[in-house]
Amino acid sequence: MTKKWKIFGYQTDVEWYDVKTKFKQLLRKITYSWLFQELICLIFVGYMMLVYHTSKKIFKNQEVIIEAAKNKKPLIIFFWHNRLMMIPYITKKPKKLYPYYNFMTLASRHGDGKFVGRIMERFGLISILGSSKDNRKSSRGIDISNFKKIFNGLKHGYSLGITPDGPRGPNQKINGEVINIARISQAGIIATSYSTSRFKRLNTWDKFFIPLPFSTICFYFDENPIYVAKDASEEEIAKLKIAVEERANLIQEKSQILANSGN
Repeated sequence: MTKKWKIFGYQTDVEWYDVKTKFKQLLRKITYSWLFQELICLIFVGYMMLVYHTSKKIFKNQEVIIEAAKNKKPLIIFFWHNRLMMIPYITKKPKKLYPYYNFMTLASRHGDGKFVGRIMERFGLISILGSSKDNRKSSRGIDISNFKKIFNGLKHGYSLGITPDGPRGPNQKINGEVINIARISQAGIIATSYSTSRFKRLNTWDKFFIPLPFSTICFYFDENPIYVAKDASEEEIAKLKIAVEERANLIQEKSQILANSGN
């Protein structure tokens, strides 16, 4: 479609498609700018604080994380992407009791991932960005330098928070390197989730879970870490992936039941 535009008093033919493309590029540049993301980050953190401080809190099996912090024992804290929003609060008590214990998080390198990483850093977590070819959301994986950061942190007894179905799904299916990280580092995998009694779901690929204020919020941790043998075969790793997915789904269901009951 060609539309007549008058620029400085002169008529010109400009493709409407080009105008829309330029506008989208400008909008993308603004939304990925430091200032805009900092503003949105403050709004998100403010909302998270509102939900947390106006809600009744339930922590189930939190001793697993506290014990790991006490003994500087590395853990891979595994949760689905749709339960990302309130996860930083699982570190609140362990970091208060053991201030020198660190929690790392893995996020995508594209704009959305950097935004999530910025929020995590507000809660005192160490944000590590995965690789992203040409900053495209479709690319996945972790580059060598960030693998080194992850393994160095786990070697020092830190914990790593990871959403292995992000950044683009499929929903609640492992597509990342969580099993191999656990195998190489010999860190235990702990399935974790949270749920609230009042919430909204977004119409996104992961049906993102938005907790509402004045709820009951339940943070639920699996009691027993899953460990991967260093010499595990491909067949064993495939079975472990299914087992980890099942544990994560079960923990998520249990957290919702407790949040709804309020006990």
